[in-house]
Amino acid sequence: MLLRELLVDRIAHLKNLSARSVELYGHTLDRFRDFLGREPTIDDLDDLVVSKFLRDRATQHNHRQGKISPASVAKDSAQLRTIWNWCAKKRMKRSNGDLLEFPDYRRPLVPKPRPVAYTHQDLQTLIEAARHRKGMVGRVPACWYWPTKLAAMYETGERIGAILAIRWGEVDLERRTLTFLAATRKGHRETITRQISPGLARMMAPQQGASDELVWPWTDTRHIMSAYGSLRVLCRVAGVKYHPFHSIRKSTASYMKAAGASAQKQLGHSGGEGMCETHYYDERITGVESALDYLPPLDLGPGRQPPPAADDSPGDRPAA
Repeated sequence: MLLRELLVDRIAHLKNLSARSVELYGHTLDRFRDFLGREPTIDDLDDLVVSKFLRDRATQHNHRQGKISPASVAKDSAQLRTIWNWCAKKRMKRSNGDLLEFPDYRRPLVPKPRPVAYTHQDLQTLIEAARHRKGMVGRVPACWYWPTKLAAMYETGERIGAILAIRWGEVDLERRTLTFLAATRKGHRETITRQISPGLARMMAPQQGASDELVWPWTDTRHIMSAYGSLRVLCRVAGVKYHPFHSIRKSTASYMKAAGASAQKQLGHSGGEGMCETHYYDERITGVESALDYLPPLDLGPGRQPPPAADDSPGDRPAA
């Protein structure tokens, strides 16, 4: 049976995967198909076959960032493993009648990256550049759309997906709050309400629409990744180094940490402070904690100069 058929016809429905998740799994199957030279089937869920595929994947390049990143290889590995585990749990069989065993190949190693956030000055520069954008995004001017969206992401710490899904009915400009529904947030577990500044509320007011209208509509909803390309263009125009939207969330977390607060609650994370330390706090903003801040200092004295080195030239040697 084709893995793509299993994904679309069964796994997506039983696991209630979003359309975006199905698309991402499909990309992995595309790459597996290109490696095999045909559509992958259950028979291809073999430790040696998948290991060779991942090794080959790690040597590939793309037109944007050169060599494929270890994180991309790890994502392909994880998504294939998820499909494979599901098939094994369902006790599916290979074409020869053998039961499919669980995967046992080594997971790719991914170096731990340092979180990188936009600095406050970066965001200010982006917003100033965005004020001069021309044209429209949906029904609103681009010169309103981009500054307010960037500011809302920074002030709330919310992800781009939830920002693009919020509607005017979930905005209270008098109380200066944005409410992000659980259905539009990652994990779909918790509805949260976050405060925004008076300045952002005033800036949003002139474009306020009907309660069922999106606040920040994206013109191509099927290809949300194009929003990242638009942000890249804005960064180039503003002279700011490009980072994805998620780096704005890291900015929120990092500045809260620098002020002495934990960003865990603001971000809505259940993984504890360790999650923020690993994935969100940019040390350029938070500062670097050093053992020297806590260790009692050693008395090393005023310091003594070492004696001058002896000149070992032949003229200074004693006569034999």
